[in-house]
This record gives sequence, structure tokens and C-alpha cells, in this order.
Amino acid sequence: KECIDEFPYTYKDENGKKHTVRLKEKRVATYNPKLAEKKKYEINKMVEKAKILKTCQAKKSEFGECSKYVTFSCADKKGNATDGKVRVDINRDAIDKDLMLAGYNLLVTSEIRMKAEDIYSTYHNLWRIEESFKVMKSYLDARPVYLQKTESIHGHFLICYLAILLIRLLQFKV
Repeated sequence: KECIDEFPYTYKDENGKKHTVRLKEKRVATYNPKLAEKKKYEINKMVEKAKILKTCQAKKSEFGECSKYVTFSCADKKGNATDGKVRVDINRDAIDKDLMLAGYNLLVTSEIRMKAEDIYSTYHNLWRIEESFKVMKSYLDARPVYLQKTESIHGHFLICYLAILLIRLLQFKV
């Protein structure tokens, strides 16, 4: 599904005053059953971890990413607020919401003339760009650069970019 409309965005300027702007953008909603299955597995895994941490009365910092599925409150056995003892409860609403939305993806772009399939394809291939930067940083030593002259720095990065280009061309050929 896709739609093109003007959507409001609010920001604060340097004085702390709120401003709202309306930007025309295209939104593409997709559903992937394989992604849904994977996400549901990951959610259930985090819920099980949260339950284990709850029973062993772990500290809030130990919950990590699964903390979004629990609520922390100061209360006694009757539910009255007290100073000190922290009560941990599983947040069923957050779990149910994430399970319901598993597999859905919303892509937002200013490219309103692109077809929805092209937007999805472009987004789906972003991992290749990320991988290219990872390869440059780790294997090609693109960073940190221990060069001082501007021409040497430009030459170093040109060689790194050419190496990535050759790697990508070989991947497509093979």
C-alpha cells in the first residue's frame, strides 16, 4: 500500500520554540511473512528472557533490550507505592502490539515520483552500502587515515573506493 500526502513534523529552534512544518512525502507500507515469523520469534525470545530476569529479581540495567516488555514500579505486595522495593511486571500490551505489527514495514521518502516497488527495492539493497563502508573501515584501513597531505588522503580514499568497486563488480560477475 502507498500514499502521498503532506505530513506534519514538529521541531524546536535554538530558543526552544516549537515549529511545525508540513512536508510532502510518499509512504509505502509492506508486509513480509518471513520477517513476521522472524520478528515473532525474537519478541518471544525477549519475553522469555524478561520473565527469567523478573523471577531472579535482576537489576533494571540487566534487562537490556527486553526492558520494553516490562514495567518497573515501586510497590509493596498490596500494590501500594513504597520507597525502595521495585516491582517488575510483564507488559502484555507492549508484547501484543509488537506481535501484531511484526512483519510490517513503513518506508517514508521524499521521492514521490518513484514506484512503490522501486522504493522497496532501493531500501532492501541498502545493506550493500552499509557493508561497503564496513569493508572499507575494517579490511581496507580507510579509517583512521595517518596521512597529512590532502592529496595523499584523497589518493588513499580513491584507492579504497576503487577496491570496493572492483569487489562489487566481481560479486556481480560471479
